[in-house]
Amino acid sequence: DWAASFRDIWTPGEGAARERLDDFADGAIDGYKTDRDFPAIDATSMLSPHLAFGEISPARVWHATRGLTSAKDDVVHFRKELAWREFCYHLHFHFPELAEKNWNDRFDAFPWEAAGKNFRLWTRGMTGYPIVDAGMRQLWKHGWMHNRVRMITASFLIKHLMIDWRHGEKWFRDTLVDADAASNAANWQWVTGSGADASPFFRIFNPILQGEKFDPDGTYVRSFVPELENLDSAWIHKPFDAPENALSEGGVELGKTYPKPIVDHRKARERALAAYKSLKNG
Repeated sequence: DWAASFRDIWTPGEGAARERLDDFADGAIDGYKTDRDFPAIDATSMLSPHLAFGEISPARVWHATRGLTSAKDDVVHFRKELAWREFCYHLHFHFPELAEKNWNDRFDAFPWEAAGKNFRLWTRGMTGYPIVDAGMRQLWKHGWMHNRVRMITASFLIKHLMIDWRHGEKWFRDTLVDADAASNAANWQWVTGSGADASPFFRIFNPILQGEKFDPDGTYVRSFVPELENLDSAWIHKPFDAPENALSEGGVELGKTYPKPIVDHRKARERALAAYKSLKNG
């Protein structure tokens, strides 16, 4: 039963959706704008599966946040996320091929790599980059992944591994409890740089720095990558740079208990930028 552990965090149905919305609007939204970027903090609404299955409507969520006494910035930022979801549906309506074709057809000539071994390692959370691996394992365990980590893992697949975003879009669509035809496709194209109002391709997330910034103590990584749970926080996001004594004390043996990086960050970044440059000059 692959979904057995989904039940740890999800209860399907309209009643559960309304209860979660009430809890969120009744105080949990406080700090949303800042805390939502930290995957170890329970700061997001967790309404996305209920929205995806139609168990609750965007309109009900919008109205539930009217007149809240919470910090204005938190409410405004949350509502912007709802508006972004509607924007994704706008794109999907006017461009039904959003999951199959680049919205910006300049990317049709992009020199993607084949989705072979590295793609399989990415899906299993065995890339050697802890924040990426934690996200992919969270996805498999709970059918959900924190939004910040979704961007990191998507950027890694597209720009570090140079694998076509459509493979990632399909994997997320197959494994996410909140898989949504419009949001999933639009956000994958946003990370790629091929979508509408997209992040530029040359914005390449550094998985080490992202982990250190948004999971500074490694709490999130330790939750989903138990091989690293005893590693000192100074090395939790870069075990491949840790001295031998730190690895030994943490019970980590690279290549055996935890994989070595499947690509070098600096070289992968240079390769991706060169590919993008060739696309621009083509």
